[in-house]
Amino acid sequence: MKALVPLLAVLLCSPALAQKAKGPSCEETTARVVGPAMDAVMSAVRSRIRTQRRISPADFDQIFDDGFFRGSRRPFDDIRSFEQRLDETFRGESAQIRGSYRRWASERLEEGPLLPSVEPGEKTITVALRSHQLNKGSLNLDINRGRIKMSYQTPAKLQPPGLPPARSKRYDKILPIPEGADPDRYRIEPRPDGLMIIFDRLKPGATEASE
Repeated sequence: MKALVPLLAVLLCSPALAQKAKGPSCEETTARVVGPAMDAVMSAVRSRIRTQRRISPADFDQIFDDGFFRGSRRPFDDIRSFEQRLDETFRGESAQIRGSYRRWASERLEEGPLLPSVEPGEKTITVALRSHQLNKGSLNLDINRGRIKMSYQTPAKLQPPGLPPARSKRYDKILPIPEGADPDRYRIEPRPDGLMIIFDRLKPGATEASE
């Protein structure tokens, strides 16, 4: 889970996007436990434990679904608070749930071959996705309020003679929309080594992308 905070911090706490000195620091913002949407999350976990006895990593795709992202003011802060809420809510049952959550978080939130970087401009905020390791045409994006979902494949590695051919590897990742970016106004520009998602900046007084 060590890579989780650095990856999200690239998008949520870029120095160029940091709040004014009077506001909370990036560290304080990303560590903040924000609550209301998590009540529904814990209720969903409790329901699955009651019916299934165990939680699988795949269950978290349904627990942290688009309804969660629409209902949370700061969805990625809420996701990071899950383990703390887990200890408070489930105690003796938390070890199995935590293991599945950590596997899900590793698969969905940690860095993959396609690395994001934020490039702020005067009127735009660009998320650059670059990698020379992608299968051509395999990158798919789904952009909604609060999150960017992307799936892509990397080519299979060559195997020594006598071994079965390796399969290409698929990645499914979830990224936050950068602070200050308008989630409803963006364009996508392909590049030879990936693509650029170019968001308009939010106008003063508009709602933040992750709120």
